[in-house]
Amino acid sequence: MEIITERIAVTTTGTAGAATGSGVSKAINGWIVDVFLDYHASAPATTDVTIAYTSRGGNILVVSNNATDGLYHPRAKAVDNANTAITNAHDYFYISDTVTVSVAGSDALTGAVVAYIKAVRA
Repeated sequence: MEIITERIAVTTTGTAGAATGSGVSKAINGWIVDVFLDYHASAPATTDVTIAYTSRGGNILVVSNNATDGLYHPRAKAVDNANTAITNAHDYFYISDTVTVSVAGSDALTGAVVAYIKAVRA
């Protein structure tokens, strides 16, 4: 197994409290272990971050109204063959794609948010 970390820096443009931006990772192949969000020191508490699969959509992590650096462990709900969620069964997100990190509700900042996505390749 190999552990990789993909760094995605997002610069936002627009007006204070309403600036937006996005960044796309390199291809990641494996299971997402954790995500560290590093906010710019001037990012407002209204900052929203969404991390999603680029090509097929689907959110991996959504953090709203936050500007405090943090480590997150996103997990996918396990489903059965009828696509019904299995109670209390969570698994790592598998990815063989790029991810898009979108930021909204921020100020215009270079490096408003830097996302570090750690994944394990089998």
